[in-house]
Amino acid sequence: MSLDKPEYVSDLVVYLLNRLGVEYVTLNPGATTRGMHESLVTYGGNIAPEVITCSHEEVAVAMAEGYYLATGRPQATLVHNIVGLQHASKAIYEAWLNNAPMIIIGGTGPMDATHRRPWIDWIHTAQVQAQIVRDYVKWDDQPQGALSVAESILRAYQIAMTEPRGPVYLCLDVELQESRLPDGFVIPDPSRYRPAAPPSGNSEAMADAAKALCEARWPVLLVEGLGRAPGGPAALQSLSELLGIPVIEVGSSFNLSNLHHLNVSGASADVLKDADLVLTVGVKDVEAALTRPEPEGIVPAGLPRVASGFSRRHQSVIRDGTRLVRVGLQEYGVRAWTSSHGRLTPADISILGSGPQVLRELTRLCQSAMDGDLQRRVAERAARTREIHTAIVARAQKDLKERWWAQTPIATARLAAEIWETIRDQDWVLAHGSLSGWERRLWEVSDGARFIAGGGGTGTGMGVAMGVALAFRGTGKVCISIQNDGDLLYTPGSLWTAAHHGVPMLIVMFNNRSYYQDVGHQLAITRMRQRALDNVGVGVSLEGPATDFATLAKSFAIYGEGPILNPEEIRPALERGLRVVKEKGAPALIDTITQPR
Repeated sequence: MSLDKPEYVSDLVVYLLNRLGVEYVTLNPGATTRGMHESLVTYGGNIAPEVITCSHEEVAVAMAEGYYLATGRPQATLVHNIVGLQHASKAIYEAWLNNAPMIIIGGTGPMDATHRRPWIDWIHTAQVQAQIVRDYVKWDDQPQGALSVAESILRAYQIAMTEPRGPVYLCLDVELQESRLPDGFVIPDPSRYRPAAPPSGNSEAMADAAKALCEARWPVLLVEGLGRAPGGPAALQSLSELLGIPVIEVGSSFNLSNLHHLNVSGASADVLKDADLVLTVGVKDVEAALTRPEPEGIVPAGLPRVASGFSRRHQSVIRDGTRLVRVGLQEYGVRAWTSSHGRLTPADISILGSGPQVLRELTRLCQSAMDGDLQRRVAERAARTREIHTAIVARAQKDLKERWWAQTPIATARLAAEIWETIRDQDWVLAHGSLSGWERRLWEVSDGARFIAGGGGTGTGMGVAMGVALAFRGTGKVCISIQNDGDLLYTPGSLWTAAHHGVPMLIVMFNNRSYYQDVGHQLAITRMRQRALDNVGVGVSLEGPATDFATLAKSFAIYGEGPILNPEEIRPALERGLRVVKEKGAPALIDTITQPR
C-alpha cells in the first residue's frame, strides 16, 4: 500500500514503518501513544501496518518476536509511557536474549512541564524513560523535532537488524507525535539506510581453522541458531558432509535435519568425549554446551550433595587438550548489566564473522586440501557417525514403545508421538514450545521453516506462538503451539488476541499442574539438608484448584477440549482441534494432563 504524504509527525512514523516493510504494530492502547494510534488506523488505514490489539504489553512484544522468528522481518510495538514499558520489559529482555530485532515505540507525557495535566501526566512522564530497559536493548533514543524522529526511526531499524540483532526502544513526546510536520519537510529515503552486511571473518584465522579441521581425528561441530540465518543450514550441511563431521545442535532453533545421518544431538556427551577439536558456530554459552552437572557420587569431600542436574558444580565433557575454534558475533553483543554471555571460555582460534559465510569459506578451503588420507578419515568418521545416529533413533523408538506409551498421566514422549501422527501429513509449523526434546526425536524435522520453536521466558509463550501464527495466517500452514500451563497463567488474556484477530493455531497444553522446574530445586536443597520430602510441592503445585484450560479457552470463544487424562483420547481430540484450525481458520486448544517432564 502506498501512503499519502504525511501531515503529522506520527503520520511520518507510520509512513517510514510502511516503507521499511513493517506489516504489524502490536499494542495495548494508552494516552501517550494516541497520536501514533490515530495515525495507524486513520492515516494508514489500519492496513500498512495493521494494529494488533493485545491485553498486555508483554504479549505485544512477544508477538513481535514470534513474527520475526517466522519471517526474518522486524515488527513494531507501541507501549504506553512508564507503565506500559514496565509491563513490556520482561518480554523485551527475552527478545534481547533471543537476538530478536523489533522497534519498540513508547510515548511519554509532555516534556514541557508547563503543558502537563495535573497528576496523570506527571506520573506518566520520566526524565529518561528508556532507563528501564537501556541495559537490554541495542539502542534507545528520545528524538526532538520532525527530522530527528525520521532519522531515529531509520537508525533504529539499522541497529536492530545489524548482527547480532536485537530490540531497540524509541520514546516520543506526546506533543511531538501530535504536531504538524514543517512546511516543505523532506522525508529521507529509507532505501539508502539499509543495515550493514555482517563481517565475513579474518582470512588468516579461517585458514588456520581449516588446517586444524583437516588434521583433526574426531572433530565435532557445535552449532546454534543457523536456521535463522539465510543459507545457514545449507552451509553447515556442506562442511559437515565434506569432512564427515558429527553435528550437535544447541538451543531451540533449527540447524540441520534430525533425519541427517551426521546429526547426533541426542548423544552429545558421548560424541564430545572423544573430540580432539570442537568447532562452535553461533554458540552463545560455550561452557553450558561443553559441561554437565557433576553426579552426586563424585562431589568432592566437604561440598554438599545435591540431586543430579541441579548441582552448581559442572564438569567438562571434553578432554584436556581438545582444541576449540569459535565462530560467531557474540562478542559484539556482550553487555555489562546482564551476564547472558556466560563464562569466559578459552579458544585456540576465534573468528568474528557471520556463521554461514565462515562455514562456506571453510568448506572451500578444506575442499582444496582434500587428499587420500583425509578422504579415508572422512569415510571412517561418517560411518561411525551414521551408527551413532541410527542408535539414537532406535533408542527413542524403543523407549517410546516399551517405557512411555501406556503410562498415565500422559507421558511427554506419548504426547509428542500423538501430535506428530496428527500433523505429519499437514503443512505444519512448530510455532513455539518443546516436549523435553521428544519432538526432535520423534518428528521429521527436515526444514527450518517448519521448526521455529522460539521464545523462552515464562509468560511470553503464547505471544511468540501468536506472532508466528500471524505470519502464516491465510497460507494454509498448520501452526502448533506446545503451551505450558504455568506459562499461560501469566498471560491468559493472550487468548483474547488469538480469538479477536483470528490467529489460527493448534494449542496443545503441556499441563503438569505444577511449576515443576522448582520441584527439582526443592528436592535438591531438602536432600542436601537431610530433611523429610513431605512438603516439596508446597508453593510449586498448581492444583487446588487445577485450571480448566478448555473452559478458559471457551470463555474467549475458542474451541477447547479437555482436560484429557487417558492417552487413548489424545489423538481424536487433536484431530477435532485440527479440523477447527483448518476449516474455520481459528485457534483451538486441547488440554492434556501430563507427567512432570
